[in-house]
Amino acid sequence: MSPEAPAEDRPLPTDDPALSPGWSLLAFLLSIGADEFSLRFMYAGDEGKAPCEDLLGRLSFALLGDRTRECTVTYDKESNPRPVRVWRFDRHSLTALRDVLPDGVLDSGSFTRLAWAEDLCVYRAGELLFGAVTHERYAFLRLPEAEWRRWEATAT
Repeated sequence: MSPEAPAEDRPLPTDDPALSPGWSLLAFLLSIGADEFSLRFMYAGDEGKAPCEDLLGRLSFALLGDRTRECTVTYDKESNPRPVRVWRFDRHSLTALRDVLPDGVLDSGSFTRLAWAEDLCVYRAGELLFGAVTHERYAFLRLPEAEWRRWEATAT
Protein backbone atom coordinates (compact mmCIF):
# COMPACT_ATOMS: atom_id res chain seq x y z
CA MET A 1 0.00 0.00 0.00
CA SER A 2 1.44 3.37 -0.98
CA PRO A 3 1.44 6.25 1.49
CA GLU A 4 -1.19 8.93 0.97
CA ALA A 5 -0.15 11.97 -1.02
CA PRO A 6 0.66 15.03 1.05
CA ALA A 7 -2.05 17.53 1.87
CA GLU A 8 -2.83 20.00 -0.89
CA ASP A 9 -4.13 23.58 -0.64
CA ARG A 10 -7.62 23.62 -2.10
CA PRO A 11 -9.13 27.11 -2.50
CA LEU A 12 -12.80 27.42 -1.63
CA PRO A 13 -14.92 29.63 -3.90
CA THR A 14 -16.01 32.82 -2.14
CA ASP A 15 -19.63 31.97 -2.87
CA ASP A 16 -19.28 28.44 -1.46
CA PRO A 17 -22.28 27.99 0.87
CA ALA A 18 -19.95 26.15 3.29
CA LEU A 19 -18.27 29.49 4.06
CA SER A 20 -21.45 31.35 4.86
CA PRO A 21 -21.38 31.28 7.79
CA GLY A 22 -18.94 28.34 7.91
CA TRP A 23 -20.05 26.50 11.04
CA SER A 24 -20.53 23.17 9.24
CA LEU A 25 -17.03 23.48 7.81
CA LEU A 26 -15.57 24.09 11.27
CA ALA A 27 -17.57 21.16 12.68
CA PHE A 28 -16.11 18.97 9.93
CA LEU A 29 -12.59 20.09 10.81
CA LEU A 30 -13.27 19.28 14.45
CA SER A 31 -14.46 15.81 13.41
CA ILE A 32 -11.15 15.07 11.64
CA GLY A 33 -9.02 16.10 14.58
CA ALA A 34 -8.52 19.86 14.35
CA ASP A 35 -7.38 20.93 17.81
CA GLU A 36 -6.29 24.60 17.70
CA PHE A 37 -7.15 27.87 16.00
CA SER A 38 -5.77 31.37 15.74
CA LEU A 39 -7.39 34.71 14.96
CA ARG A 40 -6.16 38.24 14.50
CA PHE A 41 -8.04 40.74 16.67
CA MET A 42 -8.38 44.31 15.47
CA TYR A 43 -10.03 47.48 16.73
CA ALA A 44 -10.68 51.02 15.54
CA GLY A 45 -9.43 53.86 17.72
CA ASP A 46 -9.26 54.03 21.48
CA GLU A 47 -12.99 53.40 21.74
CA GLY A 48 -12.44 49.96 20.20
CA LYS A 49 -10.04 48.70 22.88
CA ALA A 50 -12.73 47.64 25.38
CA PRO A 51 -14.88 45.84 22.76
CA CYS A 52 -11.73 44.05 21.56
CA GLU A 53 -10.95 42.92 25.10
CA ASP A 54 -14.54 41.68 25.34
CA LEU A 55 -14.07 39.56 22.21
CA LEU A 56 -10.84 38.12 23.61
CA GLY A 57 -12.59 37.42 26.91
CA ARG A 58 -15.18 35.25 25.18
CA LEU A 59 -12.39 32.85 24.23
CA SER A 60 -10.25 33.11 27.38
CA PHE A 61 -11.34 29.68 28.67
CA ALA A 62 -9.66 28.05 25.63
CA LEU A 63 -6.45 30.10 25.45
CA LEU A 64 -3.34 27.95 25.03
CA GLY A 65 -0.85 30.80 24.66
CA ASP A 66 1.66 31.62 21.94
CA ARG A 67 2.75 28.85 19.59
CA THR A 68 4.73 29.02 16.37
CA ARG A 69 2.26 28.42 13.56
CA GLU A 70 1.85 29.06 9.87
CA CYS A 71 -0.60 31.88 9.17
CA THR A 72 -2.52 32.90 6.07
CA VAL A 73 -1.85 36.62 6.46
CA THR A 74 1.57 38.12 7.08
CA TYR A 75 2.04 41.85 7.52
CA ASP A 76 5.26 43.76 6.91
CA LYS A 77 8.23 42.36 8.85
CA GLU A 78 6.27 39.37 10.20
CA SER A 79 7.78 35.96 9.61
CA ASN A 80 5.79 32.90 8.66
CA PRO A 81 5.53 30.64 10.53
CA ARG A 82 5.68 32.86 13.61
CA PRO A 83 4.54 32.87 17.22
CA VAL A 84 0.80 33.58 17.38
CA ARG A 85 -1.82 33.30 20.09
CA VAL A 86 -3.73 30.02 19.76
CA TRP A 87 -6.83 28.64 21.38
CA ARG A 88 -7.99 25.08 21.93
CA PHE A 89 -10.46 24.03 19.23
CA ASP A 90 -13.28 21.92 20.64
CA ARG A 91 -17.07 22.02 20.70
CA HIS A 92 -17.06 24.69 23.43
CA SER A 93 -14.70 27.04 21.61
CA LEU A 94 -16.61 26.41 18.35
CA THR A 95 -19.72 27.71 20.13
CA ALA A 96 -17.78 30.75 21.35
CA LEU A 97 -16.49 31.42 17.83
CA ARG A 98 -20.08 31.97 16.74
CA ASP A 99 -20.15 34.98 19.09
CA VAL A 100 -16.71 36.24 18.09
CA LEU A 101 -17.39 35.82 14.34
CA PRO A 102 -21.13 36.61 14.25
CA ASP A 103 -21.18 37.04 10.46
CA GLY A 104 -19.21 33.87 9.73
CA VAL A 105 -15.66 32.83 8.97
CA LEU A 106 -15.14 35.22 6.04
CA ASP A 107 -16.88 38.35 7.29
CA SER A 108 -15.21 40.38 10.02
CA GLY A 109 -17.84 43.09 10.26
CA SER A 110 -14.96 45.58 10.34
CA PHE A 111 -17.05 48.27 8.65
CA THR A 112 -19.79 48.14 11.27
CA ARG A 113 -17.96 47.33 14.53
CA LEU A 114 -15.35 48.95 16.71
CA ALA A 115 -13.61 45.60 17.26
CA TRP A 116 -13.51 42.41 15.23
CA ALA A 117 -11.66 39.16 14.63
CA GLU A 118 -10.34 38.09 11.25
CA ASP A 119 -8.04 35.70 9.40
CA LEU A 120 -9.12 32.48 11.11
CA CYS A 121 -6.64 29.61 10.90
CA VAL A 122 -7.43 26.10 12.12
CA TYR A 123 -4.72 23.57 12.97
CA ARG A 124 -4.32 19.86 13.63
CA ALA A 125 -1.23 18.89 15.60
CA GLY A 126 0.28 22.26 14.71
CA GLU A 127 -0.32 21.91 10.96
CA LEU A 128 -2.57 24.35 9.10
CA LEU A 129 -5.83 22.75 7.87
CA PHE A 130 -7.95 25.81 7.11
CA GLY A 131 -6.92 29.37 6.43
CA ALA A 132 -8.90 32.52 5.71
CA VAL A 133 -7.81 35.90 4.41
CA THR A 134 -10.81 37.88 5.57
CA HIS A 135 -10.20 41.15 3.72
CA GLU A 136 -9.85 39.20 0.45
CA ARG A 137 -12.79 36.90 1.27
CA TYR A 138 -10.46 34.01 0.45
CA ALA A 139 -10.22 30.65 2.18
CA PHE A 140 -8.66 27.28 1.57
CA LEU A 141 -8.52 23.80 3.02
CA ARG A 142 -5.26 21.90 3.24
CA LEU A 143 -6.30 18.28 3.32
CA PRO A 144 -5.03 14.97 2.03
CA GLU A 145 -7.11 13.48 -0.79
CA ALA A 146 -9.16 11.12 1.39
CA GLU A 147 -10.20 13.90 3.76
CA TRP A 148 -10.94 16.23 0.84
CA ARG A 149 -13.26 13.60 -0.64
CA ARG A 150 -14.92 13.20 2.75
CA TRP A 151 -15.39 16.98 2.94
CA GLU A 152 -16.87 17.09 -0.56
CA ALA A 153 -19.32 14.34 0.36
CA THR A 154 -20.28 16.18 3.55
CA ALA A 155 -20.62 19.59 1.89
CA THR A 156 -23.02 18.47 -0.84
